[in-house]
Amino acid sequence: MRTQRDRRELIALGLFAAACACASAAATSAAPPVAAAAKTPAPAATPAQSPGPKVGGAQVLHLAPKARPNSTYSLAARFDIANRDVTFEAPDAYKQGFDYWAGHMKGQTRSEVYEITTVTQDADKSGRVPFRQTIPKFDLEYERQGQMFAVSDQIEKDLRTYIWEGTLDPSGNLSEKRKVSGKANPEIDGLQIPEIDRIFPTVKEAKDLKIGENFKDQRVAPLLTKLNILGLEEVTVTLTRVYTLKSIANGLATFDVKTSYANDPAFKATTENTSCTIRSGTGNGAGEAVFEIERGVFVSTRMASSMRIDIEAPLRPLPGHPETDKPGLGKSHIDLDLVFFGSQTVKRLWGDDRN
Repeated sequence: MRTQRDRRELIALGLFAAACACASAAATSAAPPVAAAAKTPAPAATPAQSPGPKVGGAQVLHLAPKARPNSTYSLAARFDIANRDVTFEAPDAYKQGFDYWAGHMKGQTRSEVYEITTVTQDADKSGRVPFRQTIPKFDLEYERQGQMFAVSDQIEKDLRTYIWEGTLDPSGNLSEKRKVSGKANPEIDGLQIPEIDRIFPTVKEAKDLKIGENFKDQRVAPLLTKLNILGLEEVTVTLTRVYTLKSIANGLATFDVKTSYANDPAFKATTENTSCTIRSGTGNGAGEAVFEIERGVFVSTRMASSMRIDIEAPLRPLPGHPETDKPGLGKSHIDLDLVFFGSQTVKRLWGDDRN
């Protein structure tokens, strides 16, 4: 069994390593790309439904997501993150150390796999729907230089003790969520559970869309990997997903999804001469989401994206290298590939499941 120190080393991005004032950047990374989510077919016993109303000869989707009271949401979800490339810029005295860390980090991957159960109750007077949520199954894996590393099963054991409660607004968006029980484990705090909670878009009000029209889901979110660099411990980014209606058939609406990243204008590094710039990378930023029209729920999504992180921070002096007594700044560039996948079923405990 690997020690706790070994596991931390697997997670570490090692930015600037021993040479950089900020030690290493912890890069959470992902498993091999997952297969595209299969489109959910219409129930076999149900006759083919009309593709949707037409306005001026064009199909129109009435997008009206709903919270489903007295129902069970069963979500299978996965988050993958991979370090596609890592490069450094620094004086020659630092080259050997930086080359080591670049080789150590490049190709490192991480995968989080979840089965999440959310049980809702009757709506309250305001239309909000209370829920209770658990994670009965979870898996976490790392890959470095082609070798897979499975972590201790203690995280999964502790995660099974977690229970969250909260509410959905009438449109099914997450209003609030709080942990009500569960064994404390700091490694769980570093998981991407908050992003899995928002794997489907937030839609505040109903809207009509023709084929080719879109809507935007934009918010500020924590950076999807930790940077253990002084002043950059809590980086936030602007995450934007654009959903473009592609087709309407058999009671399902299918959207193309484009994910992009940018700086959060409100974020500032807490130390001098330190900066972090976030932008979309050069990799795949495409995806797909499927919406069940009659019941008003998204049932599947797969969103691939890439992110470029450019960091500038003070270097530290190196022993035996007097030329580094006033070392100046070093730069690192990280290219990440990310994939979110989710597939869910929603079943009413009793009554008409279509309402």
